[in-house]
Amino acid sequence: MTAANTTLPSDKIPLRKKILFSTGDLSTSIPLAIIMFFQLYFLTDIARLPADLAGWAIGIGKVWDAVNDPLFGLISDRIRSRYGRRRVVLLFGALPLGLTFMLMWLIPPFGKYAMMAYYAAAFILFDSFFTFIHVSYNSLTPEMTQDYDERSSLNGFRMVFSIAGTLGAIILATLLQGVVPDARKLFMILGIALGFVSMIPPLVVFAVTKEKPMQEMPAALPPKAAIKTTLSNRPFWYIMGLYLFSWTTASIISAVLVYYASYYLKVPDQANYFVLLAEASAIMFIPFVVWLAKKLDKKRAFMIGMAAWILVLLGLALQQPNQVMLAYILAFLSGLGIASAYVLPWAMIPDVIEMDELQTGQRREGSFYAFASFFQKLGTGLALWALGQALAQAGYLTPVEGQPLPDQPEAAVNAIRMAIGLIPAVLLVVSILFAWRYPITRQEHRHLRDQLIERGREG
Repeated sequence: MTAANTTLPSDKIPLRKKILFSTGDLSTSIPLAIIMFFQLYFLTDIARLPADLAGWAIGIGKVWDAVNDPLFGLISDRIRSRYGRRRVVLLFGALPLGLTFMLMWLIPPFGKYAMMAYYAAAFILFDSFFTFIHVSYNSLTPEMTQDYDERSSLNGFRMVFSIAGTLGAIILATLLQGVVPDARKLFMILGIALGFVSMIPPLVVFAVTKEKPMQEMPAALPPKAAIKTTLSNRPFWYIMGLYLFSWTTASIISAVLVYYASYYLKVPDQANYFVLLAEASAIMFIPFVVWLAKKLDKKRAFMIGMAAWILVLLGLALQQPNQVMLAYILAFLSGLGIASAYVLPWAMIPDVIEMDELQTGQRREGSFYAFASFFQKLGTGLALWALGQALAQAGYLTPVEGQPLPDQPEAAVNAIRMAIGLIPAVLLVVSILFAWRYPITRQEHRHLRDQLIERGREG
């Protein structure tokens, strides 16, 4: 029998295919980066929506999120076409994905309530295509390889592209700031440019991937049974717990960073540089995270990454306003935690899918990745909604166009500090507890694969 930590030649993915497949993450990371870092700020400080209405504009869109992820996952598992179940979505969803993203960064000449409704509707449209493509692309991942460690490697490549997409989006925003002084025009140009870029990766993935022939796929479970079996999978719940709390941490920090730089550190022009340093550091740490997962296992590597991130966040909580250089150091050190949160949960999901296959005889990638997408966006939506409400309650002052940034009340500044330090640190402690309970180790996965192979021989 092959050793538990040995990768079979048939499970190896050629480097070229890894790279081309991983470009698919650009179509999700680029839009998501701009949404995470700038959506709330854009609504409050550029579109001039009151903070509570801005939070509701985002929150209303997240109500649709509660429906569309499981819905699109079930649909994805049931699609039958000559292009396959997932690839057909990438082919026909690329164009509307980019176009609807552009709509989110225009500023219509409406009153504040009509404008809130516009941004909620624009987000709902975008999120629908984003979800369908995100779920379909991720659902192709388990078909690329069945090896425990090769999946960590593939997700390492994917997350390099994912973080590179984030970096590229932030760099473009930073460069545009220097040549487009009008913030309204800046975000309009940014939305249009990145919308066009987001259309390309799904088409690349469509061209380089294949799916099993439709005649080899078993009949899909009825919708009610599919949802029930997905939600009854305990290891999947542990993954979703650790992923929800770690991703919510990333979402909170991303959204509040521009406020932290502007109103606490008093360096508003440097906010993007903190982001760039943290994301560049994450790319540097990804090979280490993949190595650590191979040396130990995925859940232990995740716990180590989160513990390191907690220490960084506690440093931010104690930081003084004049310690700008310390902020840069902490931004760099956060790379290990960010890389762990990006790579490892997505590398765990295929292992859970194989446990489900052993139990049900189905390959239901769409259902599992749909719920993963749901938890990812739930974390982002709750973080942005809660931050908007907290700022409003703390008396946050909306800037006036053409005037210097206002001096925020102490309560608003304290809310910003809590949101970038202590609160995320508590969330990461919870994510570690979920990871500690996660049961699928490398040895357990090897046992699952052996059982699936034996079942195939008997069939």
